Amino acid sequence: MGLRWFGIPQAFLALFFLAACASPPERVLSLHAPLYATLPNGHEPLNPTQTSSIFAAATAVPGDNLIRYLERKRGHALNLLSLSGGGQNGAFGAGFLIGWRESGKRPQFDVVGGVSTGALLATHAFLGTPADDATLEQMYTQITSADIYTDRGLFSLLSADSLKDTAPLRAMIAKYVTAETLKRVAAEYDEDRILVVGTTNIDYGQTWVWNMTMIAKAGDLELYRDVLLASASFPIVFPPVEIDGHLFVDGAARSNLVIPGMGGMQKPNPPLYGPGNLYLIDNGKVTQPPQALIRALGPVAATTISVMMEQSMQTALTRSYFGARVLGYSFNMVGIPDGVNIGNDPLAFDPVQMRAAFDAGRALGAQDDPWQDTPTNSGDIPAWAFKEVMAP
Repeated sequence: MGLRWFGIPQAFLALFFLAACASPPERVLSLHAPLYATLPNGHEPLNPTQTSSIFAAATAVPGDNLIRYLERKRGHALNLLSLSGGGQNGAFGAGFLIGWRESGKRPQFDVVGGVSTGALLATHAFLGTPADDATLEQMYTQITSADIYTDRGLFSLLSADSLKDTAPLRAMIAKYVTAETLKRVAAEYDEDRILVVGTTNIDYGQTWVWNMTMIAKAGDLELYRDVLLASASFPIVFPPVEIDGHLFVDGAARSNLVIPGMGGMQKPNPPLYGPGNLYLIDNGKVTQPPQALIRALGPVAATTISVMMEQSMQTALTRSYFGARVLGYSFNMVGIPDGVNIGNDPLAFDPVQMRAAFDAGRALGAQDDPWQDTPTNSGDIPAWAFKEVMAP
């Protein structure tokens, strides 16, 4: 007969009744220990008191952690890059990386970490050739929302675990992360470079940091792609991704940045080769001007998501700043400048807004010194405590 025969209240009552009848199947908590993932502090996700075997060699020397271990292996102070979440605003990060290379100052990164849209940027930022930059430009300036998700029909929502279907995003990841891409990442494993991606395990309520270089070395293309998809799967809107019986969503749900080597049970030894560099690209605005919202579901929901992501970012930036100082590394961050029209909905994937973010990033990356050397104090930390952290 169709919903046109119902009044609106009756239609929703019918849908809720049908939804109650369509109960999803029960799941059993997976006890499958990950081969390639750790907690942010380098410990085993299912045994959080134990250091992961992935980092066993890195902690063999007392006072060493992953960063000191890599300094020893690489023979120089490291350049670390972390790419935040931000949905369509990942276009800023893509543009910034290209402008930075065009300035002649972009280094080869020893360690790259990505979360959410930052995870989608991370592989090609890690590989770092002009051809990889061209891929990033294509990924973030030649797509629309149709390349990321499709809407679900009203009745399909009754048994769905999300509002959208991300089959298009899965296909896009497969297009840009090929078997050849995997071989190139695997080759960097042999050079002691590391690429990591953060996801949120919603069964355990943990951030899992995946060593993508190890996955590439193992030749597991399907897992590599699944982790990228999971990291970019914003909860409720996009479906979770199941890996080894665990359910994963957007890494930014718990932490908008991942930087391996910031954890550890004791203060690390001094840098072996002097200060290295931590570079953070915030795919959001460092400051967001206030505005009066229209009291409608769309604007309120979109802006709320944006505020949640930015708050997660502020916390992650402060934590990263503290970690960089403990390591003896310099802190460098950039975010989208004020005045760039990126809208309020990071999941809109609007071509005009993405082009604006990309162009702003490219222009900023080309500047002589675009970096901010301290995070913005959002007011969550008392001013005296913030000064203590910043003190020499």
